[in-house]
Amino acid sequence: MQKLLLTIHGMSCAACVQNIEKSLKKQHLIEDIQINLITKTALITPAQQNPQVKSQESATTQGGKIQEEQIQADKIIEAIKKLGYKPALHNPHNQQASFAPQIKNPSQVSGFSLGASPAKIHSLSPAKLTQQPAQTPTSPAKFVSLGEPATPESNLLDSARQIAEQAMQIAPESKHPLARAIDKLNELNDRLLTTPVRLGLSALCAGVVLYLSMLPMFFDSILVAPFDDMRVNFSAQLLCSLISMHVAREYYFKGFAALFAKTPTMDSLIAISTSAAFVYSVYVFWLGHGGHWYFESVCVIILFILLGKSLESNAKDKTTAVINALLQRNLPQVLRLDSRSPQSSAQPVESTISSQDIAIGDRLRILPGQMIPADGVVEEGEGDVDESMLTGESLPVYKRAGDRLCAGSLNTNRALIMRATSTSAQSTLGALQALALEAMSSKPSLARLADKIAAVFVPAVILIALVAFGLWAWLEGVAFGFSIFISVLVISCPCALGLATPMAVMIGTALANKHGIFVRQAQSFESLRKLSHVVFDKTGTLTQSTLEVVGVQSYDKGAMSENEILALAAGLEKGSEHIIAKAILQKAQETLPGENLPEFGGFDALAGVGMRASLKQDSREYRIGSKEMFQNHTQVQYKALQDFWQTPGHEQHICVYLGRESSGKSGDSSQDPYSKSSYEILGVIFLADSLRPHAQATINALKARGITPHILSGDGESNTAQVANTLGIARYKSHASPQDKLAYIHALQQRGEVVMMVGDGVNDVGALMAADISLSFSHASDVSKNAADIIVYHDDIARLDTLLRLSGDITRNIKENLFFAFVYNVICIPLACGVAYYPAGILLNPMIAAFAMSASSICVVLNSQRLWRFGDKG
Repeated sequence: MQKLLLTIHGMSCAACVQNIEKSLKKQHLIEDIQINLITKTALITPAQQNPQVKSQESATTQGGKIQEEQIQADKIIEAIKKLGYKPALHNPHNQQASFAPQIKNPSQVSGFSLGASPAKIHSLSPAKLTQQPAQTPTSPAKFVSLGEPATPESNLLDSARQIAEQAMQIAPESKHPLARAIDKLNELNDRLLTTPVRLGLSALCAGVVLYLSMLPMFFDSILVAPFDDMRVNFSAQLLCSLISMHVAREYYFKGFAALFAKTPTMDSLIAISTSAAFVYSVYVFWLGHGGHWYFESVCVIILFILLGKSLESNAKDKTTAVINALLQRNLPQVLRLDSRSPQSSAQPVESTISSQDIAIGDRLRILPGQMIPADGVVEEGEGDVDESMLTGESLPVYKRAGDRLCAGSLNTNRALIMRATSTSAQSTLGALQALALEAMSSKPSLARLADKIAAVFVPAVILIALVAFGLWAWLEGVAFGFSIFISVLVISCPCALGLATPMAVMIGTALANKHGIFVRQAQSFESLRKLSHVVFDKTGTLTQSTLEVVGVQSYDKGAMSENEILALAAGLEKGSEHIIAKAILQKAQETLPGENLPEFGGFDALAGVGMRASLKQDSREYRIGSKEMFQNHTQVQYKALQDFWQTPGHEQHICVYLGRESSGKSGDSSQDPYSKSSYEILGVIFLADSLRPHAQATINALKARGITPHILSGDGESNTAQVANTLGIARYKSHASPQDKLAYIHALQQRGEVVMMVGDGVNDVGALMAADISLSFSHASDVSKNAADIIVYHDDIARLDTLLRLSGDITRNIKENLFFAFVYNVICIPLACGVAYYPAGILLNPMIAAFAMSASSICVVLNSQRLWRFGDKG
């Protein structure tokens, strides 16, 4: 099934999240759902539909062409709407189309592929984020367009609008005047009742009611005529309460809808408490008993709720702004150079196209100050390009013809002409956007306890409030018990529980992205805190990703020169992407410019040791690789080969040996590809690598944290040992095949260790998938990046230490938030129940309870905001 990414407006607390999850699972509409309360997004895996039901439903459509995904998605959206929320297909760009639906084959993403990892929690493929189904005239599905902005709040007469829409489905030719009036009223409501207006009206009404109800208790004759008349006073308070309740109408719509669905939320608590206070006040006045009215509680509670939500929203804006800077980093339009002019002119014609219409091979003109809309290479021009959004490096990178450009980077000072190597959707940026969305939608295990509590929190609070009301009504009277009832409902705060984890995760994800680190699952932050061992691949990870040929030596100089050895080796390595092959080819180009390399055919890679191929001139087979490929040679040959290995200085180099099938010997290579008995050594090529700039500092930082570093390398013993000794790594293994690396990881895990694998090669994939957490780089092979939990876009090993420090801050912040949320509710709910009234005379007024509830959510949000200081430290 395709995944759906929905925006769900109207969620306010963890109970809302549980409400949606429980309802959809109860109806068997989903297999999995991950909801982010901060971003109001839900990543949903729809349940497989019953084939019989599917065929029956498809038969009702024209030609039976409505897809299963469309039917399931329509059911999910309708089910969420019935709970009082506003779902819509997610569009992070607010443009005509999202990046997600465009990606058909994630494996073709240029430079950054995102495939599924079978050994881990399946990763998000951008192609499966959203799907815009084909509509037919009779289709019952009402998908919201990706370009249609979702309404952020419930409308005034939502129920009436639904009735009108149902009527329109019966008679679509005509629109009832009532429907038109409802539309106009909704439009006027949304236009006038902005957040500042809501707060202003609520504050005004609360002030008036406090003047009419509370001040006369302290000051005689403070009321001016005609408000000194009880009926006028009551009418004024009633009117102010109605205005306040209308301003906060979404809480009543959502709250009672959730209550009737038997999944009450925080909105239900607000709706029940204020509605009960309102009805009780009217009842007291109607009976004329002269009891206390609770209109001031209604107005002040609503004021504090709106104020708290406004402050909470403002605090979230900084976080969402950073995330949206990545998600919205798409150029709407771009200039394409089309050489096929209608006038057949040789001069290319410029046309403006949508960035979503970019095709591979298109030539694009990128003006100064414009975003790079797709991956590509520079064809003409040169200048500085800002890649900070992707790499975290503030200094621009100078680009010239032939250099690679990545989508999402910024052309700063000169116009460039580039040729696209990907579409806008299949670009590096699109893949990174998918990673960011998945990370924000996922949850660490610390959130599970909060989710379990939130599932029963609100029903338990309602039960506690009813019990407290009954007890105090019996002890102190109905009015006293009613005040306790309202206080208990209002002071309880599932919001703090709901915000504790996602707020910290979202800020942490934003900070990681700013440093060029892209995390696939939020669980990775927590796993990093438990890390005990880090296993590194050597070449390209701890050492530079490029090698240099520092020498060529012929076994028998009379038979073959060094240049001939180099030419044969280059011919064997032609077309290979391995870093050793690139180094040999580079050396051949420098040493033998313009010379034609020998032609080989029948290439066969021998995993972990080298490769073989047949020379087309004499059909003899040649091999190039490590000494393991040749060490079972004849004794004479092997002794001579040992002289190579023992030559002073060779232990500091990577040695690659060139061998040829002995003339007159057929050998047994067809049966055993690792057989060495029929080959003779022709020569050896020496290569050198160097440590990455921050490798030593990274290893030292790991040791300071009590984390043990390891090296697993396919290189020889001497070279691996030299790197390990230089870095101070005591545990290393050379000549490690992919199977050896996998077994090494498993051996550590069987001892109860939490292991990270850091690698970038195809031979690291098994270890990356087996490790508890894995990290790769943007320069790595596609399969390595697919298997990794974390991608470091900037090829800097020091980002590992940055990631460890960040994970520590995030995990600590989540624990602080959860601790505060739990302690707040554990202390405040009993106080609201009146447990301290008899021994200490402490009783919480409903208005104080409302203030405490709003303050608790704000405290959690502000505590999460402290994570931004990491940017100052890091």
